[in-house]
Amino acid sequence: MVSDTGIDVNGFLNLHYYHLPKLMDLSIKEKIYGAIFGYAVGDALGLGTEFMTAMEVKRRYPTGLKNYSQIVRDAHRSQWKRGEWTNDTEMVLIMLESFLRCGKFDYIDIAKNLKKWYDSNPIDLTMNLRLVLKQDDFANHPFESTQEAWDKLGTFENSSECLGRAIFSFLSNNPVETASALCRLTHPRGRTIASCEVIATMTSSLFWNNRQATYEEMISIARQSNEDVARYIETARFGTIEDFHLDDHDTYWFVRKALGASLWCVWHCKSFEEGLNTVIKQGGDADTNAASAAALLGLKFGFSSIPKNLIDGLISNERLFDVAEGIVKFLESKQ
Repeated sequence: MVSDTGIDVNGFLNLHYYHLPKLMDLSIKEKIYGAIFGYAVGDALGLGTEFMTAMEVKRRYPTGLKNYSQIVRDAHRSQWKRGEWTNDTEMVLIMLESFLRCGKFDYIDIAKNLKKWYDSNPIDLTMNLRLVLKQDDFANHPFESTQEAWDKLGTFENSSECLGRAIFSFLSNNPVETASALCRLTHPRGRTIASCEVIATMTSSLFWNNRQATYEEMISIARQSNEDVARYIETARFGTIEDFHLDDHDTYWFVRKALGASLWCVWHCKSFEEGLNTVIKQGGDADTNAASAAALLGLKFGFSSIPKNLIDGLISNERLFDVAEGIVKFLESKQ
């Protein structure tokens, strides 16, 4: 049974039967659904190669990883069902559901719901994120509590969980400023903030201007904040995906790598599938890298470019439909 919104109420894809618009003519619905479902698809499929080297990926998936049913069931991946997203998508959905409730990015509301989620004891959180979310005062004073937690941690390297939140800052009137704040909720260091500001500039351009931001625009944003981030942007524009060494065990969780891989896909890949498959083959922090890249590719090429089997195979995809349709209606009401 299909509703008048074009959504099958049983959770299955209906928009794939619509005419695929040209890139410059993508509708709000195509882009919103593309970004949200792209992120979840990249996360759920990328889990299949997370923490593997590129050589191991090739050995485990000699014909490529194209379906959730192919995901190997080792000790790490058996913590999830095939087609289930990880903490990356869950945190983005918590933020977007808050956005729909509040009609804006309400940082205290987001923090309270992140805290509630953390108290449910989710699996596979990074040490950084656990330290932040377990703070008693996080729900009421997230920015101060997070800064204090990171000062205790004594590290300046940042994991990339926050990048997904920054991707959707294009929903605000000031995407770069919003991306910075959404980042600082859990990650207050300079490289991460700069990376989030850069990716917000790209997603804002893809959504509002129907074009990918240029290298010059990206590098200008980065150099205002952090030269290390600028180097990854340069690699994204002029290098290869292999130049990021995404599977390097000591650095695969760097936020700059997720940013670089995502920008590389936007600038170099000619389809959603090409970009998704390219990132997944590299291993490393593949669920986060693929989620970020696929969200940008969903904005660029639209919802209809995502393979139908990857939409249908997502566990709890009804929740994604609800969030995506809610945001579409919110934006249309503002026009």
